[in-house]
Amino acid sequence: MAGIPAALRRRRSPFIGPRPFTAHDESLFFGRSDEIRLLRGLWRRNRLTILHSDAAAGKTSLLRAGLIPKLRADNANVLPLGRATSCRVWPVAALPGHNPYVLTLLSSWDPEESPGRLAELSIGEFVRGRQTLDSDGEPALIFAAVDQAEAFLRRQEPRKGHRRRLLDELFEALARRPNLRLLLAVRSDYLDDLRHEVKDAGRPECAEYHLRPLTPEAAADVVSRSAQAMRLHFPPAEVEELLEELRAIRDGSGRVSRLTRAIDPLLLQVAGAHLWRDPPAHDHFVSTRLRAEVERALADWCGRTLAAAAAEHELPPRELESWLRRALLQRGSAGPAPPAGITDAFLHSLEDRHLITNARHSAGPDLRRRRLLAPLRRLDAGQWPAPPPDPAALLCAAGRARDAGEPGRAGRLALEAARVCPPKEMRVRADIESLLGNLCYEQRSLDEAIARYLAAATLYEALNDCASVGWILAAVGRISLAQGRRSTAIEHLMAAVSRIPNDPVVRTGLGQALKGGIADQ
Repeated sequence: MAGIPAALRRRRSPFIGPRPFTAHDESLFFGRSDEIRLLRGLWRRNRLTILHSDAAAGKTSLLRAGLIPKLRADNANVLPLGRATSCRVWPVAALPGHNPYVLTLLSSWDPEESPGRLAELSIGEFVRGRQTLDSDGEPALIFAAVDQAEAFLRRQEPRKGHRRRLLDELFEALARRPNLRLLLAVRSDYLDDLRHEVKDAGRPECAEYHLRPLTPEAAADVVSRSAQAMRLHFPPAEVEELLEELRAIRDGSGRVSRLTRAIDPLLLQVAGAHLWRDPPAHDHFVSTRLRAEVERALADWCGRTLAAAAAEHELPPRELESWLRRALLQRGSAGPAPPAGITDAFLHSLEDRHLITNARHSAGPDLRRRRLLAPLRRLDAGQWPAPPPDPAALLCAAGRARDAGEPGRAGRLALEAARVCPPKEMRVRADIESLLGNLCYEQRSLDEAIARYLAAATLYEALNDCASVGWILAAVGRISLAQGRRSTAIEHLMAAVSRIPNDPVVRTGLGQALKGGIADQ
């Protein structure tokens, strides 16, 4: 994209880049009016609706910036968008026997509620507590959506029972609450798995909606209206040239072999954000450099994506590049077995980063979009950008490694997060110590778990976060009780109750400690 005058450079970009739209981006969310209208009707009429699409076709954006705001504008009783996985850290020692998937989902539906209260609720009980009445005094519809349902359809052994229980509770809530309208958003390559679960649960009235990529006409409308929202003008011929470049599949010599029929929303945002980032002198695209800049944008995105995945999974970039060329760029060619680091967790990571699809297929994974073939051919692992030292991102990566059943890798990522975390980022430092405490607790290194938890408590205390301090002290108290140190357990649990006096789980822990009789001296 060409540049703009200095006065216009201060304007917000019409492209948000490779992330989902949120409610704050609603003014820039275009091109999906028909989809919003049709899906809103399905969601209202059906107890269960499945929204599916290829990865990065825009399901999350459609829900966050389109459908949910529209329902709220109609005064509907709609919960925030739900997730069964998140980067939030709880001290697991304080929540014995809780289901992490159910707790995470309920916390995303009600971020302000205490984890202790939510941990005591089933999904059905939670939904019952959110009941409201309509203007006629009848129970109003409750709209609840769960995004990225593939996260609890994967077949990994770690936490398999918890994922099973989450599905059971969702379908049980549907059976018991006739006014619940549940929407599950899932990638299309996991659709059959979800259909199987729905069939087993006896939900014959399930409706499905397939969200497709943008047509060239819809994509042109997105670009033009996004520009207008920022008081810019992109000539139609230049918009068409950009979109044709995003549809072009090139062979090894760089010649266009065919054009795709649709525009990938993610690639449109990646290219647009890159072109806007370095503007020359006018508020339009520079056609003479467009192909090179689009290729550069897509190659840079692929490089950053692969570098981040390699770092998270401790894969040497050269090994990953070698596998990538055999498995994706020379698909079908014979070769040695993939490196040991190419695990299911790693492949799911590339799926979640929207680079590959069909990770579980017997023929191996495939590129999510053939348009990425040409940029990937240009990549050199020696030139992949090193992931920035982002402690929050490392913390999330450590949490994913823990969920995947790799505590060693989780611990190394968490320690690296602690190493690069600036002292002023006390919230992230506290969460890192809490996660390290969780890892030590789960590996039965109880004294070290207590030390990590107490370090987290000190940081939360400095932040004036009484609830988090209370939870950490409850965790320390429960560990101390398990070690037979009742007086220490009572001391910490009483301190926890003083911070969060109405939390049922913390009070139950104190009651269990007191029931042990006279505390040891």
